[in-house]
Amino acid sequence: MGPTLRADMHAHTRYSGWRHLRFIHPRDCYTDPLDLYRGALARGMDLVAVTDHDTVEGALRLLDAPGVDPARVLVGEEVECRFPETGQWVHVNVYGLSVEDHRHLAAVRGDVRQVVACCKERALLHVLNHPFQSWRGQKPLEAYLEDLLELFSHVEGLNGAVPALQNRAVGSLCARAATWGRRLIQVGGSDAHVPRRVGRAWTQAPAADAPGFLAAVRDGRCTVGGEANTTPGLLRDVTEVVGTYYARLYAGRGEAPTRATYALDLAFATASLAAVATGVPAWVVLGSQARQKLVSLVVLRGLPNLAPMSAPAYNPLSD
Repeated sequence: MGPTLRADMHAHTRYSGWRHLRFIHPRDCYTDPLDLYRGALARGMDLVAVTDHDTVEGALRLLDAPGVDPARVLVGEEVECRFPETGQWVHVNVYGLSVEDHRHLAAVRGDVRQVVACCKERALLHVLNHPFQSWRGQKPLEAYLEDLLELFSHVEGLNGAVPALQNRAVGSLCARAATWGRRLIQVGGSDAHVPRRVGRAWTQAPAADAPGFLAAVRDGRCTVGGEANTTPGLLRDVTEVVGTYYARLYAGRGEAPTRATYALDLAFATASLAAVATGVPAWVVLGSQARQKLVSLVVLRGLPNLAPMSAPAYNPLSD
């Protein structure tokens, strides 16, 4: 048996912005890329994937950081794109990309089909993340799954930041698709937004180096392992991220680009302190968790009743 490598395929750094409240310049994560790298290696990862939201800056900075072995870094990006006919957003992790690749993806990310086409054209491994996190019935379940199976050969089967029930729903989708002759390859990652979550979920594949690892995952010669976060754990993570935002802001190290915007951030954050102190972020998290669990139950109950989908599966080896 040859060597195997393990990588947390979904982790964030301080270069990930938050998709909400952008006018006050919050970050979705405050982990330094070097801390991500060290934490991943300490938890048994052989390779370190950086998948920040709509940017490769964190990964590129890690490549140049002192004490980092570039051969162990997977340059990635979590691209937020949409189904233009419904407006539903989905997240796609892309690996092994260059700055030029990033620019091309940024230009087409308003349409998930163009994003996938761009990835195929450039032979970039791409994975649909947490596929049921944003689905709220914008399309009937059967039509939505048909879209997913038409577009993707790889799906995040173990995400460490969503409810375990959602990972179970994805696993059931993969099993159901297999009965239709449609293979979905599962990839795993922690979706870490704080250092202690790095390396808690991973992908393992037979390979001797990073290019071989990506090739093995692309071919489906991989397994996933690790754990999903709990609701109390997620609440702790969100509290830490929000607390870091306030600590940096009050220390004069906010993310605002100018003094004027920093002053506005400070004013808004101070006015929001009462809401934060009374647990509004926690209630948002709990609401999101409840919604995701409900959606997962709908998927689990609906899958056995779906008719076989006859459209030909995408073969990742055909590009």
